[in-house]
Formats: sequence, C-alpha cells, structure tokens
Amino acid sequence: MKDKKNNLVYYLFDWANSPFSTVVITFIFSSYFVNTISGNKVEGTSMWGWTIALSGLFLAFFAPLIGYLGDIKRNVSKYFLIVSSLIVVVLCCCLWFAKASSSYIYFTLILIFIANSLFEMGQIFYNSEILNFKKNVPLGEFSGKAWSSGYLGGILCLVLILFLIILPNNNLLGLNKEEFEHIRICGPVVGIWFLIFSFPFLYKITRSKTIPKKDNKKDFIKSLKSNIKNKNKLNFLIARMFYTDGLITLFSFGGIYASGTFDFNFNDIIIFGIAINMSAALGSYSFGYLEDRIGIKKVIMISLCSLIIISFVILIISNKTLFWLLGISIGFFIGSIQSSSRTAIIKLSSQEQLKSMFGLYAVSGKITNFLGPFFVAVATSLFDSQRMGMSTILIFLVIGTIIFSRTKI
Repeated sequence: MKDKKNNLVYYLFDWANSPFSTVVITFIFSSYFVNTISGNKVEGTSMWGWTIALSGLFLAFFAPLIGYLGDIKRNVSKYFLIVSSLIVVVLCCCLWFAKASSSYIYFTLILIFIANSLFEMGQIFYNSEILNFKKNVPLGEFSGKAWSSGYLGGILCLVLILFLIILPNNNLLGLNKEEFEHIRICGPVVGIWFLIFSFPFLYKITRSKTIPKKDNKKDFIKSLKSNIKNKNKLNFLIARMFYTDGLITLFSFGGIYASGTFDFNFNDIIIFGIAINMSAALGSYSFGYLEDRIGIKKVIMISLCSLIIISFVILIISNKTLFWLLGISIGFFIGSIQSSSRTAIIKLSSQEQLKSMFGLYAVSGKITNFLGPFFVAVATSLFDSQRMGMSTILIFLVIGTIIFSRTKI
C-alpha cells in the first residue's frame, strides 16, 4: 500500500505541472499575448518566440551545473524543486495582472521567462527522483504512467478552462470578457492547480543519497567531460537533440499546418490538440508496458520509424478525415518516445551522476530547438508551400533515428 502511495505521489506531480505547458505556454495564454497584449500579431509572435528561446538558452547554460550540484549536495534537489515550484505558482498567479495593453508586454514576458526557466530546471530533479519513487514497479511502466498522467492533467485543466470559463457567454466565475478577465484567470487557475496537486510530491521528496563532495569548478568540469566523452551517452544525447527538434516542431506547427492546408478553424484546432494529447497519453501508457518486455531501444526505434512514415504520408494527402486519423496517431508515438527517452538516460547513467546526466538531457532537448522552426520557415518561404516547409521535419527525425540506432542500451 505504501509503495502505491509513493507511485501516485510521483504521477501527481506530472499531473500538476503539465497545465503550465499546455494552457500557458502552448494554447491559451500565448495566444492572448500575441493577439491582444502585443497589439501586433507578427511582433507578438516574434517576442513570445524569443522569450521561450532565451529561456531554453538559459537552461542550456545552467542545466549541467544545476544537475551537478544536485549530485554532490545532499539537499539541492529537494529545496530547488520546492522553491522553483512555488515561484512558478506565484508567477502564474501574477499573470492575472497581465492586462490587454501594450504597456504590459515586458511585464508578461519577464514573468514567462522566469517561470518557464524555473519550470524546466525543476524537471531535471523531478526526472532524477524516479528511482526513489518507483519501488517495485518496472521502470518503463512507471515512466509511461507518469507521462500519461501529465498529458491527462494538462488536457483536463485545458478542457475545464475552455468549457467553464472561456467559451460560455456567462462563464462560471462571472468574469468580465471586455477586460479579458476570462483569459487572464487562466494563470491563477494553473498556479492553484500546480500548488494543490504538487504538494504530495514536494512533501514526500526523499533526501539525496549521494555523498557530499567539495563543489569546485575542476570537479564540475571533470564530471562534464567524463559524461561527454562516453561515446554511447553522447550518441544518445545527439540523437535526442535531433529527434526532439522534429517533435517540438511538429507540435509547434501542427495547428498552423492544419489551418493552412486543411482549413481547420479555431475550434477544430483546439479539439485536434486535445485529441493528440489524449493519444500521447495512451501511447506513453501502453508503450511503457511494452518497453519492459522488448527493451527501450526497440520501442524508441519503432516509434521514430512510425513517425517518419506517418509524417511522410500526411505531407502527400489532401483528405481531411485521413489527416485527422494520422495526426492523432502522431501523438501516440510522440508520447512513447518522450517516456522511453527518460528511461533511456537512466539506463545509460550511474546513480551517482544521474542528476548531472539529466542536466545534459535537458540541454539536448533545448539547445537547438530553434533549428526546426527555422528550417520550416525558410523552406515555406522559398517554395511558397506549407507542405515543403513541414517536410523539413523529416530530416530531423531521420537523422535522429540513424544516430540513435548506433546507441547501445
């Protein structure tokens, strides 16, 4: 019974923090900033994009050091997670004050930059705690259930906000739509959701079992070099860098492609996004069980190859119904890749350097994120075709698959 409670506590943190990415960064608040606060869609899109990119760059610089400190200091993991989570909660609540005026542009962007940076930093320690919470559950199954829980939490929070607050003419809280209160309330809702559901995990975080060492620059550099010099680890990190660029670009431009090529309206895109996330939850859950039976590498290879085939077919079809089916199936394999990539880095790492490796893992998922959107933008402009632009995603997926095939797990 105690083990099951520990498992649930870990799943709940994924459930708690996912609405930040789903509601604030991806769907609702980003759209509000671009279309309303900035007053100029082009400039707003650029400023939001730069803010997220700078947050990723910040992570790339500091994630390895933060992970290293987590390995050598007994309480860094615990206190960083608690403090960073609480700051994200407070900053989300502060988004209520991001009014529909250009004078609030930098106020909003600063909140988003700090919140997103701390959110991503916290993921380093959350991921590294998986071995302390899984107990007797197989690693693949446990990771898959946690990822699935995250997707479902994000979807449920998004659906509740949409259908109880944003879409109804007379919303649940009686908020003033002319002042965009029905949109601004999304920040506090996400913050309160995060606080309530993360509390059990933050309360139960175990103390680090690593032996404290003297934290000097030489030790950090030696630790970093030892991880990077390991050819197998480096292969995986580089492979993940490429295929993650492809996955992130798929998510970022999927709605735009659906709108421009298949005439999806706003409601279609929202429903499509919800369906993809539900499919991803199912994929991470089911492939988690499969991973424990056939191995991590086979699961990731099956998922990557399936994504390449499905993405190629989507680029040559014009049938909207078929696009719906194939688009939703993409989520299924993205979910499995994300879950299994986390277990892969655990298998490739020693427990003494697990947080350091998750620091590098975070870097591999962020440092080149601009490349995918850049190639899509260039190809779309050059050929005046969304299909040609989206086809560049295949390059990242194929390169990532080839490099990953050489990784031994």
